[in-house]
Amino acid sequence: MESWFLILVSISISFFLKIVFNNFLNSKKLPPGPRTFPFIGNFLWLRMSAFKVEPILRSLHAKFGPMVTLRMGTRTAIFVADRTLAHEALIQSSAVYADRPPAAATRKIISSNQHVIGYCSYGPTWRLLRRNLTAEILHPSRVKSYTHARNWVLQILQNRFESQAKAGRPICSMEHFQHAMFCLLVLMCFGDKLDEDQIKRIKEVQRQMIVNFRKFNILNFWPRVTKILLRKPLEGVIFPSKMPR
Repeated sequence: MESWFLILVSISISFFLKIVFNNFLNSKKLPPGPRTFPFIGNFLWLRMSAFKVEPILRSLHAKFGPMVTLRMGTRTAIFVADRTLAHEALIQSSAVYADRPPAAATRKIISSNQHVIGYCSYGPTWRLLRRNLTAEILHPSRVKSYTHARNWVLQILQNRFESQAKAGRPICSMEHFQHAMFCLLVLMCFGDKLDEDQIKRIKEVQRQMIVNFRKFNILNFWPRVTKILLRKPLEGVIFPSKMPR
């Protein structure tokens, strides 16, 4: 018991010193922002809904100016509200600010270790992905080649509307449009027309991932420890019992 207690105390002290060093002794000059209490402030951000961030940022910009520094979890984020400063950073100095920070532990899983265009680091891999996106997937000739797919999806949408109208039930257009878009995206991704049951299963898996993504954020907080301590509670969320085959 004493050895476990000493280990726990040692880890806690090391973790606390690391947070203090990162928050208060960092030599980098950053824009102003609210002071974050070590450890507790991180948990407040983890529990906050994404819909509450915008009004908080508006009040912080009114207090601290057009650039605000926030420590969200283990990361430091800088929010820019002035369009001139944003243009200077993103356009005039794009080469300096083009790179992305290392992805969090959970985002590395869903982004294939940052090998997708939305998370990839700026460099040869990102340029290759961008060229593939613009010259292949989004090229006018490639878009035109999917005319038959769009006609197929449009027919699916029309059939679903007509079927529900004949049954005398209210038509939920959002649900049908989402299903039609899934049909199109699945065809573009896999090159084959899957049946309705398979598409529904793929859609449900993606929905579960999006709905439960906030629960994954706790794994980004000290990942080496949380992935061990919280393995059982999150096992059913990360690996659902009903996965499509």
